[in-house]
Amino acid sequence: MTDPRFQVELPPAPAGMSDNEWQARLELAATYRMVDHFGWTFIVYNHISLRIPGTDEFLINPFGVRYDEMRATDLIKIDIDGNPLSESEWNVNKAGYTIHSTIHKARPDLHCILHTHEPISQALCAIDSPLIPVTQEGCQFFERTAYHDFEGIVLDGSEGPRLQAALGETNHTLVLKNHGLLTAGPTATWAFVRHYAFIRNAEVQLKAMAADKLNLIPEEIMRKTRQQFEGGDAQANAKVRHPEWPALMRLIDQKDPSWKL
Repeated sequence: MTDPRFQVELPPAPAGMSDNEWQARLELAATYRMVDHFGWTFIVYNHISLRIPGTDEFLINPFGVRYDEMRATDLIKIDIDGNPLSESEWNVNKAGYTIHSTIHKARPDLHCILHTHEPISQALCAIDSPLIPVTQEGCQFFERTAYHDFEGIVLDGSEGPRLQAALGETNHTLVLKNHGLLTAGPTATWAFVRHYAFIRNAEVQLKAMAADKLNLIPEEIMRKTRQQFEGGDAQANAKVRHPEWPALMRLIDQKDPSWKL
């Protein structure tokens, strides 16, 4: 018998909406609520974007809605350039989507992009140091993290080629210097858990640097550990690849189930 604690009852797709789009809406709305739960929000700013499977269409937050009140039906469907494809009383922060569209165009394998101005990662963005993997989870960012210097508010596409060059073909995490953190992945789950792991490693790194007591992990061990995360060995006999995801789904559903509306 399936343990009911692993289940969150989900409503069916609204009339006229595909199951693919509805599942993507639910996944993304849940992610917004998780980001709010961990205090990573900047009121109504920043974005999490998610491609609707099998399409070149994306979902994104309406500009002005807080993350803690985000619902699946609130999300706006857009094209690759941020133009709305669904009706909404809200606008899309098109300027803010510039970074997302640049990455979506360059890396079609990264279906979800999560960008925050969370203070721990911003602190790392503000110092002259790269991310140093000092935790087990931090090793997944070894040779997978790119850096981009601050050039002002990203209001046009002029930085696009430099962002794409920095991210390359294998990086999934982008440190925007003096700006914020961006993580991406094939699903919202991957983008979120990478965000969480980066922030945790950054916090430990900053505290260890303040004490001047960094214990560096050898490169071959970092590479081995990263491959374990990427290959799924870190699942450690869990029922699913990321057992923290259904656990967080239960948490946000218990707090406020309106995200499913």
